[in-house]
Amino acid sequence: MSSPHTSGSRSGPAERVQTTRSPRYAQLATFMRLPHVPDPVGRDVVVVGAPYDGGTSYRPGARFGPRAIRAESGLIHGTGIDRGPGTFELIDAVDAGDIDLSPFSMDLAMDTATEALTRLLQDNGAFLMLGGDHSLSLAALRAVHARHGRVAVLHLDAHSDTFPPVYGGTYHHGTPFRHAIEEGLIDPAALVQVGIRGHNPTPDALEYARGHGVTIVTADDFAERGPAAVAALVRERTAGLPLYVSVDIDVVDPAFAPGTGTPAPGGPTSREVLALLRTVGDLTPVGFDIVEVSPPFDHGGITSLLATEIGAELLHQYARSRPAATPAKAAGRDRPRTEGHPLPASAPASASAPVVRCDDWADTLTALRGTLPTVPRTDLPAFLAAATEAAGHLPDALGAVLDAFREQGNEHGYLLLRGLPYDADELPDTPTGRPSPTRELLAMEAWLALIGCRLGLPTGYRELRGGAIYHDVHPTPGAPALSAGSSKVLLDFHTEMAYHRDQPHHVLLACSRADHENRAATLVGSVRRAVPLLTDADRAELLAHPVPCQVDISFRGDAADPGPLARVPVLYGDPDDPCLGYDRELLVPDTARAKEALAALSGALDEVTEAVHLRPGELLVVDNFRSTHARTAFTPRWDGRDRWLHRMYIRTPDQLTGPARAGEVVGFTPK
Repeated sequence: MSSPHTSGSRSGPAERVQTTRSPRYAQLATFMRLPHVPDPVGRDVVVVGAPYDGGTSYRPGARFGPRAIRAESGLIHGTGIDRGPGTFELIDAVDAGDIDLSPFSMDLAMDTATEALTRLLQDNGAFLMLGGDHSLSLAALRAVHARHGRVAVLHLDAHSDTFPPVYGGTYHHGTPFRHAIEEGLIDPAALVQVGIRGHNPTPDALEYARGHGVTIVTADDFAERGPAAVAALVRERTAGLPLYVSVDIDVVDPAFAPGTGTPAPGGPTSREVLALLRTVGDLTPVGFDIVEVSPPFDHGGITSLLATEIGAELLHQYARSRPAATPAKAAGRDRPRTEGHPLPASAPASASAPVVRCDDWADTLTALRGTLPTVPRTDLPAFLAAATEAAGHLPDALGAVLDAFREQGNEHGYLLLRGLPYDADELPDTPTGRPSPTRELLAMEAWLALIGCRLGLPTGYRELRGGAIYHDVHPTPGAPALSAGSSKVLLDFHTEMAYHRDQPHHVLLACSRADHENRAATLVGSVRRAVPLLTDADRAELLAHPVPCQVDISFRGDAADPGPLARVPVLYGDPDDPCLGYDRELLVPDTARAKEALAALSGALDEVTEAVHLRPGELLVVDNFRSTHARTAFTPRWDGRDRWLHRMYIRTPDQLTGPARAGEVVGFTPK
């Protein structure tokens, strides 16, 4: 009798059962024929079963899910087509067997699972939990939180699972993410739920999730947008935090996954779900679960087989996410995962990373807001003086990130601050015209002032909104199509005021309200990412010859169509790290060669574009010398709750040729 599995923790290499030596239907059934190691230590990923279905509300049977998934997984190899090295050449993974969970006590099962998963993460890098019903995702999130702090979550499901407890019990498979939000385990603004559909007990069943800022992509939304667009949304919403992925198999249409307890017709296909999961490797995954496989209702094992394929995809994405991954077996030993762990949730992004979490600084920021005058527009110089003073007392880590970004920027061309203190109850209706000069300071306006004054000098432009320092950005009836007040058309790529001698160095956008469908995106294209895609000849052309440029309507004066008024250097400065001046609508190349080079740059910028879906409590800083930005279309409802941003332009003193001050209003001089 062969003994292909090695039991134990770190006694020596533990090998997968190789299909070239043993048929796929032979030997003990572990996940993907991984070695069975009951007490693993130092592994990259541990697969563990959670055979429990005491939280189901309709059809039981998920307790048999882990066994069925393992049985079907013997069919799956670890090397995908056209993916290079196999998954298990890059990471060290084992199957630890099942957690023994009480079938009689839900509270005891939850405590036991939490303790076991927490212990696994103390000794290993990550886990893939095979359920079992969805209630045990709460235990998984408790364990992940103990290791990584607050996490982002990608949740694939037909149901939101943010419902309240029922029938006198604390937990059930419809409650895990509600408990996780209330226990502070996850950041609800970084929770993306995909595939939601079907019937709910009450008409307002999704209000809890939406009211806490959760991003819900319904099955219809998923079908309309497609996996690539939803993957981009997931990357944008969850970036900057460790990511937990929870897959309820009922997210898939029951035509592809009938073996589940609460099937819901009208869902995505298995191919679409797998395509979406390929975004996980672009992020920082730290744990996974696959739940609600119920073999008594399966046919031919197709649901268990799909769960296996999902698990294999998640393990591959975990391997792909690891920096400088090297084959695990090549070193001749099992490698403990000691490198590549993400920062805890309280740590800020570095100067090279685009997302900064601000949640843990809420008290300090709120105290600084209290030092600002409550009505900023009645005495703006005094307000900006107070903001400049307060900006010097920002939390040290946040100040360091802002200072580094001001001095050197980053590869992405923007910073996104998330989790700023925010209270929706203080907001009036979204305006449709100019703000009242006596309007009291709003939370997002306060953060705009503090961040802006840390970066440089808030600046007004005389021809633009009368030189206002603060700009409300919202749908405006009758607004020109290419203005910030438009909504139903794309506001195309532009560097803000690229034609202006006193062009702002940074553009700040703070969000008080998102659009109703959460579809409006600010698109950012970084010159540092685009230029490497250009040929040397195109780069040289754009560096050598400024391009004629028209100007926005606000700066044209009385002339209806004065033609080009400026000549804009499209690439300028250090040839190896150039700055950018770009406007897709207004640049008018005057030679065939300039037109070709500009078209090449436009294509490169499109290729590197990142989408930022601003949500309340978020502030975007765009490096206006290193990037171009745009805004996608959305549909206003004119109900007082339309999208509402606040904008401020910043000039950096050390990049100016003469003296300047905060709150200065400058007139138009073309380049």
